[in-house]
Amino acid sequence: MVALSVDAPAASQAVRAQLGLDFPILCDTERTVVRAWDLYNARERGGIAVPAVFVVDPDRRIRYRSVDATASRVRTDGVLAFLRGGAPPNGRTMVLPRLADWFRAIGNAARAKSE
Repeated sequence: MVALSVDAPAASQAVRAQLGLDFPILCDTERTVVRAWDLYNARERGGIAVPAVFVVDPDRRIRYRSVDATASRVRTDGVLAFLRGGAPPNGRTMVLPRLADWFRAIGNAARAKSE
């Protein structure tokens, strides 16, 4: 499992550490991959990726993909069930950030800007 971000490595590492992620975050600061995969959102914060989930098999075939909105995303439990051999997920869940998430995001942005 990997994540892809358009943020600089320092900002991505700060997010990885804060969330305790045990997988790498690849940095696409030039936005090459997000443009090639049609995930580029030029209207937000100078150009970022839209939320998306891809399941790629060892033969590099995409077995599942969900290109989502900021506030409505594929359910994590559905993706996990699919990875365990179940049916592809078909539901979405609303994502409403908690106040602590907002402050963490602001702190990450400030730290990345100062580095």
